[in-house]
Amino acid sequence: MSNRSIGLVGLGKMGGNIALRLLSRGYKLSVYTSKRDKIKRFGKLGTFATDSMQAFLKNLARPRIVWLMLPAGQVTEDCIAKLSAMLSKGDIVIDGSNSRYTNAIKDYDLLKKKGIYYLDAGCSGGPSGALNGMCIMTGGDKAVYKRLETLFEDLSVKDGCLYVGPAGSGHFVKMVHNAIEYGMMQSLAEGLELVWQGPYENLDLAAIAHLWDNGSVIRGYMIELAERALSKDPKLKSIAPYVEDTGEGRWAIEAAIDHDVPFTVISHALFERMRSRSDYRFSNRVLAALRHEFGGHAVKKSR
Repeated sequence: MSNRSIGLVGLGKMGGNIALRLLSRGYKLSVYTSKRDKIKRFGKLGTFATDSMQAFLKNLARPRIVWLMLPAGQVTEDCIAKLSAMLSKGDIVIDGSNSRYTNAIKDYDLLKKKGIYYLDAGCSGGPSGALNGMCIMTGGDKAVYKRLETLFEDLSVKDGCLYVGPAGSGHFVKMVHNAIEYGMMQSLAEGLELVWQGPYENLDLAAIAHLWDNGSVIRGYMIELAERALSKDPKLKSIAPYVEDTGEGRWAIEAAIDHDVPFTVISHALFERMRSRSDYRFSNRVLAALRHEFGGHAVKKSR
């Protein structure tokens, strides 16, 4: 990849760590944000940091590469609309948000009319992955992906990036990935609730989670996160059993209905999250804790 000048829009939990990872790999980085403290912080790290979109784009080498790490939905769509009027033919927009795949297809078509390339990059790994290496699922024109493959490799762990297909497919695969998370988290939460509520008192849930993460067939990152959360607060009393969802599970269920795919476990997991908002169960404390541990998602404090 000859052009190592990257523009990054959005310096939240994910975007800020992506910026740090790009800097550690020698990229010339420009960042756009309205947050004055972040402009100051990243300016000190050697980036061009500004709250002026015009100045931000002017500082990038051509063809300009702009990576968006904004909240999915209207914020991202408004930014893409703004960029469509300011970028030039041959420039590239990469949407790293959890945007709905149907929006990605529309954004691809909008930018293509102006000769601007668009890739939808579903990013998994949370803030820790953004800093230490993510898993990235990318859709769009394959030739454009190949031009930027080194960038995706630099932002991911080994074998952690893949071109999956045409426009929208990156966000579609990430949507399904997140829906699978729902089911895995629900299963783990229900299992730990049974251990907690079962016939044996005072079992050490953190130690059991640690045990399961060593050699068992259910070992993995979610078990590790459960151990981490339970080690901090063995009964999760500080966390209200209120579990939000950010949309991907709903979209995946809608897609499953559209394509006649049974989605029993994942549908149940979404409905359990909805039920948590008026029901105080330990399994929901586990779910809320897991979301906080892997993604930095805010939790409601127990009253």
